[in-house]
Amino acid sequence: MELHIRPLGELTLIELSGDIEKGDADLFAERTTKVSKAVVALRSDGGSLIAGIGMGELVRSKGFATLVPANARCASACALVWLGGTRRYMSPEARIGFHAAYDGNGNETGIGNAILGAYVNKLGLSYSAVIYITQASPTSMTWLTAEEAKKNEIDLTLTEPTSTTSSNSESESAPSASAVTLRDKVGEFITTLFALWSSPNEKVTSILPRLYGSRVLFYGREVSDNEVLTDKINSMNRWPQRLYKVRQGSLTVQCDASIGGCKANGIVDWVVRSPARNVQGGGSSTFEYMIAMRDGPLRIVAESGNVISKLPTSTLR
Repeated sequence: MELHIRPLGELTLIELSGDIEKGDADLFAERTTKVSKAVVALRSDGGSLIAGIGMGELVRSKGFATLVPANARCASACALVWLGGTRRYMSPEARIGFHAAYDGNGNETGIGNAILGAYVNKLGLSYSAVIYITQASPTSMTWLTAEEAKKNEIDLTLTEPTSTTSSNSESESAPSASAVTLRDKVGEFITTLFALWSSPNEKVTSILPRLYGSRVLFYGREVSDNEVLTDKINSMNRWPQRLYKVRQGSLTVQCDASIGGCKANGIVDWVVRSPARNVQGGGSSTFEYMIAMRDGPLRIVAESGNVISKLPTSTLR
């Protein structure tokens, strides 16, 4: 299992993906010790029943919400983690799948189903939900719908769809107006951000304090906004002349209103100069930002990236 923790202002986004294996519940507990308010976003085809139940119990005890985002699949043990959410979110474009418990030979197991049923009851779900969740054989899957969830008293909230489907037999997708507006807003924010980095130092330093949240996951370390500003100012002083340009067609933005955040990825090409040192450099880098959109202006709450090509530092001409 891969686990990524990203602060979004007062809320934390915990992203879980990949196979759920023995020991993952302990890893989840260890990594989330200091997290008090979170949404757990899930993408997994499942894995260990016991690990999935253990993680679901931890999610419930910590009061976390769960989410299966657009175009993601959460099945088997992953779906059990999702059930643990104090509030459960599901994109209309997501798939959540359940089936009966099985042993190491792929055969349905009564003991496993008893453990599964006890877990579901512990979450406060009905007997109808237990039957629904275990009705599919280990070699098949029951895919949850909003209608079936309501019928079997499985509370969930559908997030806003990122697309609408036409009445034709072939789906013809188009982004919803609100999703387009939000993605466009974040896209403009990122474009403006790199334009700002290309500005004189005085202009950057006057705006910089308004760009970041109070806590930032900054290249793998959670730091304060002041620490981010110090790093940025040091970089600006080293390279007072800068030109950054987002590579055409590389910027992608994914937003989810239920967690109050957007992720922006892309490639930026750059040239930097230091007249005082008579040197210049340049290259290309990937970038990834998490943007919080709760309670007012957009704020950067996570930043990372990697240099993918770099020109040797040379003397200014």
